[in-house]
Amino acid sequence: MRTPFFLCLFLYSALSAELPSISYADPHKIGVQNSILAKVNGTTISMMDVKKKMDMIFYQNYPHLSESSQARLQFYENSWRRILMEIIDNELILADAADREIKIADAEIREEIESRFGPNVMSTLDQIGVTYDEAWKMTKNDMIVQRMSWWFIQAKALAKVTPQEIRQSYRLYIKEHPAFTEWKYRVLSIRGEHSEEVAQQLHETMLAEDPALDFLPTFLKDFETKHPDCTISLSTEYNAVDSELAESHRASLSALTPGSFGPPTLQVSRDKQQVYRIFYLSEKIEHPVPSFEEMASRLKNELLQKSSFEISQVYLEKLRKHY
Repeated sequence: MRTPFFLCLFLYSALSAELPSISYADPHKIGVQNSILAKVNGTTISMMDVKKKMDMIFYQNYPHLSESSQARLQFYENSWRRILMEIIDNELILADAADREIKIADAEIREEIESRFGPNVMSTLDQIGVTYDEAWKMTKNDMIVQRMSWWFIQAKALAKVTPQEIRQSYRLYIKEHPAFTEWKYRVLSIRGEHSEEVAQQLHETMLAEDPALDFLPTFLKDFETKHPDCTISLSTEYNAVDSELAESHRASLSALTPGSFGPPTLQVSRDKQQVYRIFYLSEKIEHPVPSFEEMASRLKNELLQKSSFEISQVYLEKLRKHY
């Protein structure tokens, strides 16, 4: 369902999930139904506040789609609720920063604006539909929120994620993701009278003639013609890891090197019949456990993300109660 905050003045077919696939320009307009959505510590947040924030984000991420009303509408509908909650959280952080008398120098704000919007700031802001004062305020607030987030969330997360924590995370990882072997193989099955003699003769013939794998079905057909009392079948290629292999298959494959046939082995099929099988190992791929050095950076980032989220939830909940 379309959110009531955005009233599109045109009809269009279903949009692609990827914004860049939408046409770059169209003559249609988007109407915005403005209303007050929240009040935080005496500051009201309207739909227009959310829209202006989304316009800034949209331009920074999809400047090539700035003229497409379809792309903008899709972005609005998919993002407005998340952006609203972000603005609410930021207002809480800004209230805390004001109480702590956190300041940002005008020179820093001016430099950040030029970094975001380029040297032609006014021209860019006109394209977005945001005034210079609004851009200044949003940029300043973003910088304050970033610094507060660093002091009260990220720095605490960094202090919490110690080398010992990373080591413990690695131990848990290798316990949950042990080393394993991947097997690619085929199975020749011989059934019928004198199947033992036929299987042994087939194995010796293949070792002597070493037929190419592509030629193997024809080779087996000719061999079966010479032994009409037996049925010889060749499976498709199996691809399995250790945990998926039957014990009988693992025992037969373990003794082989890639590109070789194993000796005939007597096994019992699913229908409880005796069958001789010859295994052919196509490929054996070892998947060792990554070393700690390889995993340390990734594990640290995962722990930081988890810790930052938990700390931010506690911090924001405290601000909600206070303000």
